[in-house]
Amino acid sequence: MAEYTSPSFDELFAGGVQPERMTAIIIKSGAGVVTRGTVLGRVSQLPESDLYAGTPIVVPVNSANTDGSENPYCILADTIVDATTGEARAAAYLDGEFNRDALKFGGTDKVAQHEVAMRNVGLITKRVVK
Repeated sequence: MAEYTSPSFDELFAGGVQPERMTAIIIKSGAGVVTRGTVLGRVSQLPESDLYAGTPIVVPVNSANTDGSENPYCILADTIVDATTGEARAAAYLDGEFNRDALKFGGTDKVAQHEVAMRNVGLITKRVVK
């Protein structure tokens, strides 16, 4: 995996009242190229027999799915992650205040479809006025 570098200011955050909590994730093989600000849903986790037991396996949130990925779990922190042909390790935000206009979803989903569910897991959406 490439060295992690913090992305330059990209208007993903809104507010900053409290620091965001982060976690390690695995983006499921076949998810394609996923970019910073994509809201991800948990489809499974690594088994107890794995060295990194419990690490969530995620894909972009899509309300048409029924595998768990229809529910927001976290937001991708890395700039670009390619999970086209294999699983990819990445970092994600578990909570925080985010610019609703900077968030991305799978399928044709929009932020309004998921704001309540996001709020319930600590992902707060706000409109940023420029």
